[in-house]
Amino acid sequence: MVKIGVYLFPRVSYQQVVLTLPEQLRIPFHNHSNQKRLYSGFMVLAEACLLALIQAYFKTDTYEIFVIFFIHIHSRNGNYNPHLHVILAGGAFFPSN
Repeated sequence: MVKIGVYLFPRVSYQQVVLTLPEQLRIPFHNHSNQKRLYSGFMVLAEACLLALIQAYFKTDTYEIFVIFFIHIHSRNGNYNPHLHVILAGGAFFPSN
C-alpha cells in the first residue's frame, strides 16, 4: 500500500480491503449472460456499503470516501471466486474541500 500510496493523495494512509462474493451467488454470477453488469453492480454496492460504514462511524453523512477497486474473478489456485480488492483511503473527505 505504501508503494501505491505515493501516487495518490499525499500524507494519506491507505488500507486494503477484500470483499468476496458469497459462495451461494458464485454459480448464478458465473452463468449469467451479462456478467459485466453484475460485477459493476458488485462494485457499486461495495462502495455504498463502505461509505455507509464510514459515515456511521463518523456519525455524519457529509463525508465521502476515496476507493479504488480491482476485481479478481479467480483465486490463486484457479477456482472461480469473484472478489474485490479495494484500496481505501484512511479517514473520510469533505467534498467541498
